[in-house]
Amino acid sequence: MFKANIEEKNDHLLVKLIGDLDVYSKEDFSKFCDEYLKNTDTDFIIDLEKLDYIDSTGLGMFINIYKDQKEKDKSVKIINPKENIKKLFKITDISDLFEMEE
Repeated sequence: MFKANIEEKNDHLLVKLIGDLDVYSKEDFSKFCDEYLKNTDTDFIIDLEKLDYIDSTGLGMFINIYKDQKEKDKSVKIINPKENIKKLFKITDISDLFEMEE
């Protein structure tokens, strides 16, 4: 199961991911990104508190979000990652692309 919620804040969008972000949820997350994130010209904070699992497909989608934001000169901050997700971001060197709350 995968869900994504979005809240508009004063100076950024707060994106909350819930469940598993993997090959099976790729289509749902892609639609969410296309609908809510691609055409937005603001910074993102992505809350991973309730994200339980991510695979290489999900990591690739984070890289796409990073590239889109970088082109717009906007940032992506990741907050509340669980230990397993934080470790995966670190061993794949993706954590260097994002401001990540420890």
